[in-house]
Amino acid sequence: EDRLRERHAATVRQAAALSKKREAAAQRFAARVAAELSTLKMADTEFAVALSATPADPDTDPHLIVGTHAVSESGIDRAVFTIAPNVGETLKPLVAIASGGELSRVVLALKSILAASESVATIVFDEVDAGIGGAVAEVVGRKLATLAQHHQVICITHLPQIAAFADRHFVVRKEQAGGRTRTCVARVEGEARIEELARILAAQAAAFHD
Repeated sequence: EDRLRERHAATVRQAAALSKKREAAAQRFAARVAAELSTLKMADTEFAVALSATPADPDTDPHLIVGTHAVSESGIDRAVFTIAPNVGETLKPLVAIASGGELSRVVLALKSILAASESVATIVFDEVDAGIGGAVAEVVGRKLATLAQHHQVICITHLPQIAAFADRHFVVRKEQAGGRTRTCVARVEGEARIEELARILAAQAAAFHD
């Protein structure tokens, strides 16, 4: 019992110290994410990390309770990413309000910051080019190329500014044969890749004029 009391007291101290460190780190992290988002056509976006304590329930072991909060291997905190994509809006949970394009760009910003320390092997981006083009698309392409130095990055895109930065370029098409529709994936290299980039660039220009 004496040893348990000693361990509980140590747990209380460590949990409180970890929470303080998290609070300071969350503010620095949020500022860096906001700075990354400003380069991805989300300049007015507010981003924050909301920390809250995990409440203890009746089944929680008394030695794993700090005040009224439960402590786990990761401490007493819960972290939720919150976002306000538009001026005048209040911060709300990212998972609840972000569109596909916004979520992809937030993930790109997060991964750009965490690239050196993350252990995730493969990252897939879809709609990361939603609502962007021109110079912003080139910035996204460069960020993806930087991220690919630490991870395998698979990006589905219709923008030549992004596709041009890929180490490998695959074209996905639908074909009909024998009364069936099938999806074909083919790698393009050399002149074929240049032609494909020119094709999607021409399609983008035609859509702009329309």
